Amino acid sequence: MAERKRLLCIVYEPGNFQVWLKLAARGRTTGGFDVILWSPYCLPDSARYQAEALAAGTVYVEEATSAGGLADIYTRLTGWLASKPIRLPSDLQAKVAGYAPPGADNSTTVADALVADLTDGERYAVWSEVDRIRRRINFCEDWLVQLGIDAVVLAEDNVERDSYGWIEGARRRGIMTAVSSYGAISDQEAVTAYKSSSSHAVDARRATLIRRHLPHWLAEGDGFAITRLPFVQAVARELTATAPFNPWLVNAGHADAIAVESSAMKQAYSRFGFPAAKLKPIGHPLQDVLAVVAGERRARRTALFAQYNLPAHRQLAVVAMPPDQLASRSCVYRQYADVVSAFARLPGELTGANVVVSPHPNISAEGRALIRATGAVLVETTVADLLPLADLYICSVSSTIKWALGCGIPVIDFDCYGYGYADYRELPQVMSAVDESGFRTALLRFGDPAEQAQLGALATRGSEYWGAIDGMALDRLLELLFEVKSNDTRVI
Repeated sequence: MAERKRLLCIVYEPGNFQVWLKLAARGRTTGGFDVILWSPYCLPDSARYQAEALAAGTVYVEEATSAGGLADIYTRLTGWLASKPIRLPSDLQAKVAGYAPPGADNSTTVADALVADLTDGERYAVWSEVDRIRRRINFCEDWLVQLGIDAVVLAEDNVERDSYGWIEGARRRGIMTAVSSYGAISDQEAVTAYKSSSSHAVDARRATLIRRHLPHWLAEGDGFAITRLPFVQAVARELTATAPFNPWLVNAGHADAIAVESSAMKQAYSRFGFPAAKLKPIGHPLQDVLAVVAGERRARRTALFAQYNLPAHRQLAVVAMPPDQLASRSCVYRQYADVVSAFARLPGELTGANVVVSPHPNISAEGRALIRATGAVLVETTVADLLPLADLYICSVSSTIKWALGCGIPVIDFDCYGYGYADYRELPQVMSAVDESGFRTALLRFGDPAEQAQLGALATRGSEYWGAIDGMALDRLLELLFEVKSNDTRVI
């Protein structure tokens, strides 16, 4: 009998847990592999996650407690420890000590030159951060070995996370690492998020140093100069050869593979310089949810209309209600209640369609109350459970636009918070709006039967380019994880 494989899934956010739980359930059903769910944090509802993991035949581990202390990892994992050595064999230790990822030599040389220009205090802070990074990599490597892991999968490789530790620890052991991502990719999102951050800001002297030695870490604009990570952390990441090739992009680190949703996303990544061989357009497990719902579209629509007493003959508009971002973003509205009113009321008034609202997970109880106060139908389920039922999808700068395009559904993208992303503006099946007037125009367009038919035809044409909604994405991910070997084969 073949030895069961072991997969380590890193959980950074609550949504990651639900996706990786599907992998665990598949492993239990097939008997072919085990899954361990691991979070470096303490997430909300951790007790529920632990219970759900146990029911799925796996274990969920958090490194921190709700009180901010260190969790007892060993006790929870006692039954999962493997009979393998914690450390590398002595004859391989020297190789590991001198190892750096491909292309790292020039980067570390440049970083060394920068360190020479630092003050004593800065130099001490940088080397302290270097020590922390190296300790984290060793920690990750130790646990990969103790647990007998064959592959690691992450929802993202973000420069702010500890993904570098798992990827580098796995690289030392020849363990496959993959990122399975469904987010959009942009080199401006982080700039927008941190351009007003004091911890990311650099003064004129540090800006000069970064500009001279590590310019890819610097972003400058009207009234700001920032590094992608705080200055000390950025320099330390270069010195440890754990820096991504472009720190302003997600998933730009050293994972063996990046599983993207579609050919469209592969092309988007390629435009930013990602190696083609690393990009695997195999879909995302959440697309399998879309496939199930799409396959039951007629029955589910009928049930939905009956449950909320909606006219059976009307079209269906699904609204992904955006969260309240007024504290950090300029907006065409002054109050969140006005945002809610626009998204909840106008679609029904101007299109004549049935409208159901799916709230963003970050919307508070107060925000949900605002939605209900409009009289809108609020459906407390995920967008994936509703989107395939729609004739029109309405959202605000959402990564789920790709899902609608893959399902062949036209979209209205109302950028009420002024992000200005132009990813979909050239697509005829996506109606973009930046103010309420444009939003109203797009809604009226869909309300016209001839325009509605044309938009539907445009959306259907070429939908496979945006994702194969065939229910097989999870299978393709498992094939990638367990059949593709790590690019680094120093340690077998």
